[in-house]
Amino acid sequence: MNLGRLRDGFEDQEHEKPTLAAVLDHYEIDYNPERTAGMAPCPLHDDNTPSFSYHLDRGLWKCHSCGEGGDSYTLLMKKEPTDFAGARALASSLALATGDAGGGDERVSGSAYAGRRAVSPRSRNQQGRGGYVPAWRRR
Repeated sequence: MNLGRLRDGFEDQEHEKPTLAAVLDHYEIDYNPERTAGMAPCPLHDDNTPSFSYHLDRGLWKCHSCGEGGDSYTLLMKKEPTDFAGARALASSLALATGDAGGGDERVSGSAYAGRRAVSPRSRNQQGRGGYVPAWRRR
């Protein structure tokens, strides 16, 4: 098996992947495009409450009611009865906006909905203890 050949094909498809925001716009899903993560009504079934979580910066989505999830191609395949090749053809025929998949070299945060707080480099004082000093010692 030639793994180099498989990787080359995989990288080519990643650069042509439509953004999740473009697919959500195409299916007129009610979401907030100003936020990178949020909840919306699921387009795969009748949904009165938001159960469809999306992460635009990662390009991933998941419905917490029906259990479906994936990326922009998966959403195209679920909405239109087609396979991966049909989803790629549909995305190119609709001229959906494309972008990088997964964010590249950006650091992945520890939480699904919020980033981690950065710790300052001066977090320790001169004595080698942590930055916190009790009130009785501050005098």
